[in-house]
Amino acid sequence: MKEQCINIRQACVLILMCIFTNKILLLPSLMFEEAKADAFFAVIVLFLLDIVVLPIFIKLKTMYPDKRLFEILSKKISPILTKFIYCVFAVYFMFKCLLVFSITYVYFKQQIYQDEIIWLILISGIPVINHAIMSGVRAFSRTIELLKWAVLIGFVSCLAFSLFTDLSMPFFFVSTSGEFFSSIFNHIFSFGDYIFLFVVIDRIEIKKGQEKQLYISSIIGMLLVGMLFFLFYAKYQVTAFMHNNALADILVFSVQFNAIGRLDIIAMLTIMFITLFQLEIYSYAFCDCVLNIFPKLNKIFSIVVFDIIFGILYYVFIGKYEILVGSSQFWSPWLGLFVNYLFPIVCLIIILLARRKKNEKTD
Repeated sequence: MKEQCINIRQACVLILMCIFTNKILLLPSLMFEEAKADAFFAVIVLFLLDIVVLPIFIKLKTMYPDKRLFEILSKKISPILTKFIYCVFAVYFMFKCLLVFSITYVYFKQQIYQDEIIWLILISGIPVINHAIMSGVRAFSRTIELLKWAVLIGFVSCLAFSLFTDLSMPFFFVSTSGEFFSSIFNHIFSFGDYIFLFVVIDRIEIKKGQEKQLYISSIIGMLLVGMLFFLFYAKYQVTAFMHNNALADILVFSVQFNAIGRLDIIAMLTIMFITLFQLEIYSYAFCDCVLNIFPKLNKIFSIVVFDIIFGILYYVFIGKYEILVGSSQFWSPWLGLFVNYLFPIVCLIIILLARRKKNEKTD
């Protein structure tokens, strides 16, 4: 599978897109409802918990440079338990796709079309996503790498233009400890930004000394998201819960900028690219999990399974935006807790036991 390997630069842009996932539109508003502007510090705590996972991934990759995650887990904890973990992964990545799609769909429906356009979006978007899955991680990661500067410039431009609007220092330290930690727990699912790297661990080429690039890319993404939260709460000190599209809503300009035209087109294009890339990443991860659970089946089968399950879950079960967002805050924290934190702990135990065994042989 050498042709499917990605280099460190492409791994970095994948991390960047994952860090943006479900954090730049609705999340600032949801977290404000629970912890007010202190949600800014809750995001920092969640990012710190996330970045602790990165050295675990790097060490696992160093110890098993050419092994698939499925092979590592099967050897260390049994094939049956490994398949269970991959089933949980498949559910996790599917609901990542659903949440990304639903939130962005509502944004574009409100901003552009004003009408129900779900079938138009599905007919135009699903083939692109399917093609990315079929082409492989290397193909779509190279596409993301080529367009990363467009995304970054668009994101930074939104933050920069917001500085010309009315901003004031957010009201910090107004929530209780219960509200603060509740906000952290309820939105764990929106984080877990490195889990995708574990799934494609055998397809990432990391040379000695390149690990720091992963940290640099992570810090850049986290700083951008952190700045978005701060500026959003600085602009909407009291009414942040009413604004569900943070990256676009910070571009609401005063009268003196009306002659420039609709600058929110910058946010629209940025959100469009980010959403497409995120859907490609998580749909690919879902299909990879399916192929590991059913190794005798091919990639086309996994794509068909993704399309069918995605369509049924979205249209029949959780097609309504309010139901999806509400249910995601009820069950998704537990799913996020397992995948984002308990799974890396399992990997850490595997690393420690392997190191101990190696030291015993050396002695």
